[in-house]
Amino acid sequence: MGIKRQKKLLNHRFTIVDLILFIILAVCAFSIVFPFYTSIVVSIMSEHEYLRNPFTLIPKKPELDSYKTLINQGNIISGYKNTLIHLALGMPISMYLTCTLAYALSKRYFPGKGILFVFIMITMVFGGGTVPAFLNIKELGLINNRWSVVLSNGIGTFYVILVMNYIQSLPASLFDSARIDGANELTILMRIVIPLSKPILATVGLFYMVDKWNEWYGSMLYLNKASLYPLQLELKQIIANAQILDDIMMTDSMYRAMPTFSMGIKMAAVVLTMLPIMCVFPFLQKYFVKGVTLGAVKG
Repeated sequence: MGIKRQKKLLNHRFTIVDLILFIILAVCAFSIVFPFYTSIVVSIMSEHEYLRNPFTLIPKKPELDSYKTLINQGNIISGYKNTLIHLALGMPISMYLTCTLAYALSKRYFPGKGILFVFIMITMVFGGGTVPAFLNIKELGLINNRWSVVLSNGIGTFYVILVMNYIQSLPASLFDSARIDGANELTILMRIVIPLSKPILATVGLFYMVDKWNEWYGSMLYLNKASLYPLQLELKQIIANAQILDDIMMTDSMYRAMPTFSMGIKMAAVVLTMLPIMCVFPFLQKYFVKGVTLGAVKG
């Protein structure tokens, strides 16, 4: 009887609830993948084919004219280089500030912890404003300097709270044993906390990477030299110029013969922007769910 019952349970494991959950997850996955797929399709379509059938899922004659126009009209290579420089400079600073501040706030005996934590929480609700931030960067002499972008996005308070909660979930006996052996706080942080916090650090690092990759507003405020523009700002200007030219072509017959496809250029910009991050994400995915789950639970 026991064997028959187990077989019966195995046969009825897939219930109606599982079917509903599968459909919901499938719809969510489709809603995420489909827009990116359509962006790729539109970016390799000709303007004539797009105007004839904008809902085509498989282009009949794929072409790379939008990508060629995007590369030829703007300094994409320089934008990629500046963005990578901002990542190389900003990631170590952001991770260092986040780890040290989170470790300090995770300790109950840290002097002034309550007041400091209140100030951190205030910054998540209220901001100083664009004008004070600009004046601060100007007084520091960082206008037209890439350090203005790097330092103005140095730390995220939400990420500090995630790392702090994760550190608080670690066993306190580890820290006590290290102190008995003569380890100071820096040694505990570098040799115990950071190795055990790889999931949350990988998650926060991915968040910082996406933030710095998509950064353009600070660059627009603090940088006036085109040679320092990051990728997002370069693409923003290229798309804006393509849209302006497209509007002129609609009204002025002198420019109608100029080859341009503003929608294809926009979609090509989306693909060039998202593709590098999508290539990095799978390598950090195994840490992502665990890091967010543990870091979001108060220790």
